[in-house]
Amino acid sequence: MSGKYCMQVKLCFLATVIFIACFGIQADAKIDPATAVGVWLFEEGGGDVAKDSSNAGNDGEISGPKKWVDGKFGKALEFNGVDVYVEVQSNDSLVLEELTIVGWAKLDSSQGTRWQSIMMKGQNPRNYLLVVDKDTQKLQLSITAGAAGAWKGPIAGPVVTGDKEWHHLAGVIGEKQGLVAYTDGVEVGKQPYAKPSLDATPSRMRIGDGSDGGHQAKGLLDEVALFNVALEADDIQTIMNDGLEAALGILPVEPQDKLATMWAKLKAN
Repeated sequence: MSGKYCMQVKLCFLATVIFIACFGIQADAKIDPATAVGVWLFEEGGGDVAKDSSNAGNDGEISGPKKWVDGKFGKALEFNGVDVYVEVQSNDSLVLEELTIVGWAKLDSSQGTRWQSIMMKGQNPRNYLLVVDKDTQKLQLSITAGAAGAWKGPIAGPVVTGDKEWHHLAGVIGEKQGLVAYTDGVEVGKQPYAKPSLDATPSRMRIGDGSDGGHQAKGLLDEVALFNVALEADDIQTIMNDGLEAALGILPVEPQDKLATMWAKLKAN
């Protein structure tokens, strides 16, 4: 094989590597990123906007005093149990009959005082709510099924507050799956499917509080996401173990120094 041909092969290989790095292509991504209608990684470190890393454009406005700390993956947003929440204005992409909510939480106990919302759209009626139950401090997945006040959804699993540990919390609503709650990747509660109310009042969605207040989280939230499909148990575990960026194939591009190192190795061979 001639030296010129070898160099052409190397250049072609390097171009492929650069293309993959620059455009964030991840061949091992299992979950279709097109199903994500909101991915809030809380990596901003400043400002008033919680950026949506999906293609849906559902950036959120951060209310209250802003503080970012070390999270489960990168940074996390701290919620003070009073007036910190992320608000996303309602649009068609957030009104869902089937869905999945995921997020990491390290929360203080609020037993007997208030619910702590991971994500909520509408209060009564509500489209969806993933929350820590006030009395049991266990995970609750809640919808309004039909008329206002017709609550449905499981409250189940271990206590997930007050232990200063991170817990991965997830709720799935699907005609096939039912209403399913997951704590730390394990299914902990399930009820038969019921169509959630699509007439959420108020219509806005919030992370870290109820859509109309009263469900303030106190502690840290990280890697919160909303999907417009009912994910399976292995998908929930993939997100928990690998993180949202890897699971969805939206990892940042490779640093230039890594590409330079690879090019130096190619030239040496």
